[in-house]
Amino acid sequence: MEHKISWKALEYKRKEKTADWYWAVILISLAMVVTSFILHNALFAILIIISTGILMSFSMTAPKTVSISINQKGIVVGKEMYPFATLDAFWVESADGEDQKILLKSKKLIMPLIAIPLEEHHHLDVREFLLNYLPEVEMHEPLSQKIMEKLGF
Repeated sequence: MEHKISWKALEYKRKEKTADWYWAVILISLAMVVTSFILHNALFAILIIISTGILMSFSMTAPKTVSISINQKGIVVGKEMYPFATLDAFWVESADGEDQKILLKSKKLIMPLIAIPLEEHHHLDVREFLLNYLPEVEMHEPLSQKIMEKLGF
């Protein structure tokens, strides 16, 4: 018999952006493009223009609802599987009832910390289940991630 915990959550927490946010991004990007041309670095200017376009496009996209499940093999988020063999530890961050997350420390260098939203599910059940497979180590999201969330990214 396979034991499993499942729930659905948004990919990321969406923060509505005002017209001021868009103007600020455009003005900062424009200043960087002008500076790049002054420094004779047209390639960097093109990179900034492309990046700004992608950022603006992404900021208008609504987050998708993804299915999340935890079973004996690992954690599945949408179509992505995180086997327990590739993970070092976990921490259930439940500072306030609204912004609960599972933080996973990965053995991979490219993505060392994985944050999974815990919206509908009780964090104690998830913690109990994960304790069977991974050690619990206190972790926190990087300060840079929290700053980016405050800025609306």
